[in-house]
Amino acid sequence: MYRIYKILIAIIIVVALLTATSGMFEDWLWFSDLGYSQLFWTPFLSKLLFQAVNGTILFLFIAGTLLSVRHAIITFVNQRMRLRLHLVQDMNRPALNLSNRKATIWLLIISAMVSIGISFVAGFKGWLDILSFTHASDFGQIDPIFGKDLSFYFFKLPFLNTIFNAFFGPLFLLTLFTVIFYVVTGVIRFNSKKLWQNGAITMGSDCRRHIAFLICILFALKAFGYYLDIYKLVYSTHGHVVGAGFTDLNATLPALKVLIVLCVIGFILALISFPFQDSRLLTVPIALNFIVGILIYSIFPTLIQSFIVLPNELNKEKPYISNEIQLTRFGYGLDAIKEVEYPGNTPITIDALNQDLGTINNIRLNDARPLLQTYNQKQGIRLYYKFNDIDIDRYTINGESRQVMIGPREISTPDLDPKAMTFVNMRFKYTHGFGASASFANAVTAEGLPSFAIKDVPPITDFPQFKMTEPRIYYGELTNDWVVANTTAKEFDYPQGNSNAENSYKGKTGIPFTPFNKLMLSLRHATPRFYLSSEVTPTSKMLIYRNITERVQKLAPFLTYDTDPYMVIDSGRIKWIIDAYTTSNALPYSHVYPDQDFNYIRNSVKVVIDAYDGTVDFYAVDPNDPILKTYMKIFPGVFKDQSALPPSLVAHLRYPETLFSIQSNMLENFHMTNASVFYNKEDAWNIAQELFDQEPQNVAPYYTIMKIPGEDKPEFVLMLPFTPASSATNTRNNMIAWMAARMDGEHYGELVLYKLPKNFEIDGPLQIESRIDQDPGISEQLSLWDQKGSRVIRGNLLALPIGGNFLYVEPIYLQSDKGGSIPEMKRVILAYQDRLVMTENLGAALTQLFGDGAPQPTTPGQSTTSTPPVTQNETQVNQGTINITSVLDQMNQIRELLDNLEAQLKGLQVQEQTSPENSAENSTIANQ
Repeated sequence: MYRIYKILIAIIIVVALLTATSGMFEDWLWFSDLGYSQLFWTPFLSKLLFQAVNGTILFLFIAGTLLSVRHAIITFVNQRMRLRLHLVQDMNRPALNLSNRKATIWLLIISAMVSIGISFVAGFKGWLDILSFTHASDFGQIDPIFGKDLSFYFFKLPFLNTIFNAFFGPLFLLTLFTVIFYVVTGVIRFNSKKLWQNGAITMGSDCRRHIAFLICILFALKAFGYYLDIYKLVYSTHGHVVGAGFTDLNATLPALKVLIVLCVIGFILALISFPFQDSRLLTVPIALNFIVGILIYSIFPTLIQSFIVLPNELNKEKPYISNEIQLTRFGYGLDAIKEVEYPGNTPITIDALNQDLGTINNIRLNDARPLLQTYNQKQGIRLYYKFNDIDIDRYTINGESRQVMIGPREISTPDLDPKAMTFVNMRFKYTHGFGASASFANAVTAEGLPSFAIKDVPPITDFPQFKMTEPRIYYGELTNDWVVANTTAKEFDYPQGNSNAENSYKGKTGIPFTPFNKLMLSLRHATPRFYLSSEVTPTSKMLIYRNITERVQKLAPFLTYDTDPYMVIDSGRIKWIIDAYTTSNALPYSHVYPDQDFNYIRNSVKVVIDAYDGTVDFYAVDPNDPILKTYMKIFPGVFKDQSALPPSLVAHLRYPETLFSIQSNMLENFHMTNASVFYNKEDAWNIAQELFDQEPQNVAPYYTIMKIPGEDKPEFVLMLPFTPASSATNTRNNMIAWMAARMDGEHYGELVLYKLPKNFEIDGPLQIESRIDQDPGISEQLSLWDQKGSRVIRGNLLALPIGGNFLYVEPIYLQSDKGGSIPEMKRVILAYQDRLVMTENLGAALTQLFGDGAPQPTTPGQSTTSTPPVTQNETQVNQGTINITSVLDQMNQIRELLDNLEAQLKGLQVQEQTSPENSAENSTIANQ
């Protein structure tokens, strides 16, 4: 029986160990399966090595300290801590007795536990600092104060700070507890409050040497810490300047140097105290450092700031403000922005419109916000399909670049019927989404819905660029759960009439179910189903970390990832592209971005994930970034050269909206390069505002295809307008500048800031919104629509630079208040200079603004936006063509006129008097 117990205990221990390591084993299988085993082993071994070295050193210090007081501990436990309640003590009970051997064992165990715990935390936080220190890449640029290459602050200072923090804190606490123990046990006695007098403190010779040894180490470490603090002054936020200012360099810096000297003196005196018995050699330097530190490191700089700097701040801080401007602009890439003057008031002619036909043909009428509802309603097909996001991209159609709104149709298992959420369905059956839907940015049907260029399941399209040979989506933004693929239970593929099409996963990635893998995976996920389910075979594969954002963060957590991945159709397959950033908070003088922890950012990496098999490729698109160069040294072979990126994917690279927004927010103040102007905020900007849900909000950067001023052909750009800064009492909404990010061909990543003249006013988006609200005809129509039963949605107000001026475009959507209704685009508002029109389509609006010669925008497959593309709706009758969509368009116009008439009549009934203007208008409508 005893043998059986031993076997059971052994089995339990083995199972516990396997369970504890099953997560790491699964990760190793996963990293290896993707071909990135070094991304697993390099961090793991680095943490292990750092923890071993750091833990060993701490263990030696802690164990040495505790063993040196072992005799005092034994005496304290055996004599002072015995219970002396003689009246109730059981005289037959043996007295408490701590042996030398037991004390040694317990002290070693405590030392090991403390050192392991501290080193474990330090290793997890500091492993990358150590590797970056050993593989550092130079910036080729020095800081303006100490003349060190910026790489010192990015790679060396964090490492030195990690070393300091790993030892000073634990050793300080060790010294403090040691002193407290000596005081409690009576080894250290205080004979007088006048600590500077001889004999005020008495201690044994062993105790004195022990304390002197610890204080020596602390003084040495503290001197090192003050040395590091000198270089940390470049991150100071003293006064008006971010970075070292007048007070930091003329008061704090000398104070730090004095404190370093005092620490060195304290170190020397602690060494001298070994042969001498004067305790003042230990106590006086400590007290002196403490008092002097408060006086010269805290009080003195505050006085300098208050009485010398603040009365003449601009004059004192001006050179340091210049440093702040220069390095902040460098940190956010603002120094690479090309500035150009843009007239803003050049009359737009018919010739100018014809020259900008590429811009006209890509004016976005489909707003992504209401469009997402439309996609889910019209193309969701089943409750388990869902569009998470609408991405904006460009594709070359018939030799012309066209802006496309596209969204992947993902599987959303949480939306399944609760009764269908069985283990087999959730893990084996519903494994993937299917295909995508897409529409051109300006393609709208007569009903006000997007005209789909890709639709239905399986995907149907008339354009070769959108044809998909592998439309299945096993990896996406909504695939949050692990699944087992290629089982004997066929996977649901897509609905097909009264039945469902089925398929089996044939991708090259996935964890195979070998006997040992099956055991470890069962322990990892705490389920016996892999053994009980007959569907799982040796050829089955487990697919984990299927959420693409989680997937890349697991692989390379040292990068920062964009929150908006986007999909492209590449050679018939769906690919995801995620923008990855190298970020740091270590750049001297640079502003930390609000609510974030970085003051340096570069979009150095593009990550491509195959939606079918989950393969991940990291491409270094900015190999000159020193942080990325350092990572490439640490992880050789992980980052592929940009030249390896397929040209078909290069054509779809976008300048990330997140980075553009960050740069735009920083540009509000840091476009000012003159220190005096910056200090006074004389020319501060704000991001332009527009109306959405009747509330002003910042204009979000928007992608569009347009011809950059001075260029010959249209290109895909990301742009954003600016207005002067406003206050509560002085609102200024005129446009002052606009910025564009280019992203086609060799111009990828170029930022151009177009500044408008300051001697006359150019309307900004919010001013156009106000003009729309103040226009009698337009505001009346919108108010009638926005009554009970429906609501008006105003789309993005686009400010499009054309011919040296601006054309403002805003689509108007109408949506029923009833649940499940679809927003329909009913009108287009165009504004140019002092003219404002609202029509049913863009072509009619252009004609009203610029005359009969105005170009009519087209989409692939149609001549104008008011005429939908001829597809299966077109029917041949008696050798003539009846365009059903055109008939529906006419019927829809008649229906809208009748709706308007009914609304007008209802309004007349509740009015006590009718103005002449309204009477005339109602008469006109009735005549129509």
